[in-house]
Amino acid sequence: MTSSSVDVKLRTALGSKEWTAVIEVIEENWGVLTQTNHALLVESINALPAGVLAENPRLVAAKTYVNYLPVNGDARPLRFQHAATAGRGGLLDVLADLTSRSVTARFQGNPAEAVALVREAHQTIAEVSDDAIAAIRPVLPDIRLQWAITLELAGELVDANRAYERTFDEAVTFDNRRIAAKAAGSLALNYALGGNRQAAEQWLNRQEHAGFDVSADTLQADTILTTGGLARALLETNDLRFAEAQAALDAAPSVEIDRETWALRLFVESTLARAAGHARPQLARVGATLTTQPERHRTTGLNGWLTAMATTELQLALGDVVAANRTLTQLGGSGVRVATDPPSILRAWTALRRGDARAALVLAAPGLSEPLTSPRITAELLLILATASLMLGQTDEAREHFAACLDLIVSEKMAIILLRLTPAERATLLAPHHDALGPRLVGLLDSGPRPETAAPVVPLTERERVVLRHLVQGESLAAIAGAEHVSPNTVKTQVRSIYRKLGVRDREGAIRAVTAAPHLLT
Repeated sequence: MTSSSVDVKLRTALGSKEWTAVIEVIEENWGVLTQTNHALLVESINALPAGVLAENPRLVAAKTYVNYLPVNGDARPLRFQHAATAGRGGLLDVLADLTSRSVTARFQGNPAEAVALVREAHQTIAEVSDDAIAAIRPVLPDIRLQWAITLELAGELVDANRAYERTFDEAVTFDNRRIAAKAAGSLALNYALGGNRQAAEQWLNRQEHAGFDVSADTLQADTILTTGGLARALLETNDLRFAEAQAALDAAPSVEIDRETWALRLFVESTLARAAGHARPQLARVGATLTTQPERHRTTGLNGWLTAMATTELQLALGDVVAANRTLTQLGGSGVRVATDPPSILRAWTALRRGDARAALVLAAPGLSEPLTSPRITAELLLILATASLMLGQTDEAREHFAACLDLIVSEKMAIILLRLTPAERATLLAPHHDALGPRLVGLLDSGPRPETAAPVVPLTERERVVLRHLVQGESLAAIAGAEHVSPNTVKTQVRSIYRKLGVRDREGAIRAVTAAPHLLT
């Protein structure tokens, strides 16, 4: 049945108040109505009398759901609230009730409760017959989509991806192009976040080929488009195509329309700002945004993980290794389960930027043998090994690691990784490879990073950092020797080495260096 004939049939039944016919048209054509005529669906389901709703409890949850969807760009409620039904009857009633309660828990910042309800829904489906599932299968994509979003925002990213794939398959089967587009866009973004460009682009292509009309004026503010737009923005940023990335961000629905994606958008915006050399103002925007979110929403699940990652990246770009290390500690309690471990990458880079190349090697080397490591993570690990080897004077090893890293960077379009290098490191490692990168990227890299992103690299030993802490506290060489149980001559040797590495001639110069770069003491 075409969308126009569905509209006519539903309006006819609505006008004559034939409620049984209204319900039949809604249930038989749910997918068509949600993707082509939200307004009529909302009008029809809101017109059902209380007595009719009481006899069809699944429609209570459906009514709440369609009133929650944005229509013609209208903003959605800040918080979804479950509408309790009088009783639970058939399979669809049970699943609608569990889904509504799960979404409510999700909006209240209770990811554990939300996920538990999704698991219960999964178990419910697993225990019923195929015939029972077949009877409700046309409307399952809408319900499964909410399950996938709940798993995603709770940080269960591996399970969320499986749920989105199942949602996509069922939505395509029953021609629910709107839900298929949303599932494909979410998968594209999750793969882009994980550093798998090829998979992300495949899902963006599937979103495009799902047949959902992303150009229609009435759909420009539809939340279905958000994740795909953010995925495209992130991929363009990784390739240092700033104008294209900003255009993709501008085209995606704003957080006023799609409130649940605020942390995803903030992470992508922060990645773009960092790459474009605007880390400092973006760090202030991140802080301001976090103050507008309830604590549960900014510290738990995927939101907490994304905001901590974005903050750490910006702090590291600004050379504030102390603050970056402090923020990284928040990631341990986020509960996010991912196939790769981006925080380990940042820990290795913070070790490098405080001059501890050997610690960076210890953190990075094991990751190369992990079977689920994405191309982005592999490239990052290789660049860490190259940079650490360079700091340790192992030039041949550095060039070998960098050549392998560059192959991935070029094939996966991830030049953003090279912005982690200081100008001196780039001059040494990139010089033989300009042809592989091409003039566009070479020009961008030659002009960056901006001064604010160039963190000093001073390879102090742990013993030298201990002595430096004593020096800046004003202690004499004799006092330092006594406190550390070494001879005064040993302290003098360590102090001379510290001054040489810092490029200063005396204690005052060392104090100025530490004031400018506090991470030297950590």
